[in-house]
Amino acid sequence: MGYNIELSFNILKHSCVTDIQETVTTLAHEYNCNHCYTDYEFDKNLQYQRTHCLITVVFENANISSVIDFLKKIKGMNGLYIESICDDTTSDILYASQYYLTQMMDKNCAINYKLNKRKRSYSEDDTMILKEVEKKNYNML
Repeated sequence: MGYNIELSFNILKHSCVTDIQETVTTLAHEYNCNHCYTDYEFDKNLQYQRTHCLITVVFENANISSVIDFLKKIKGMNGLYIESICDDTTSDILYASQYYLTQMMDKNCAINYKLNKRKRSYSEDDTMILKEVEKKNYNML
């Protein structure tokens, strides 16, 4: 079982973009990720003006504790956001941020995601990941 985790941060609010990329990449490899790649998103939409760096981390056949520990570290980093988490084997989206739902997904897919989120039964690993993502991180306050 594998997971794809998409992270983002605003490049205008951080002076050291490459430092953040290297930190996330190093952290991902410490927790045994298989792939890690970077992309950029520039959108001048009136509602959402976005200049973000997107980092995708792929865990294939990973130990679930490594994925959860990675998510804990990521949540502790200021200005870094979890955009989505996908299950590789079933291609289901476990978690999607509000921006991802409203701007990146097709409207019908977003509606289906919200409906299936309530109805769907999750595996034990998926439940542990969702608990970690939805847990409030008071260290950032």
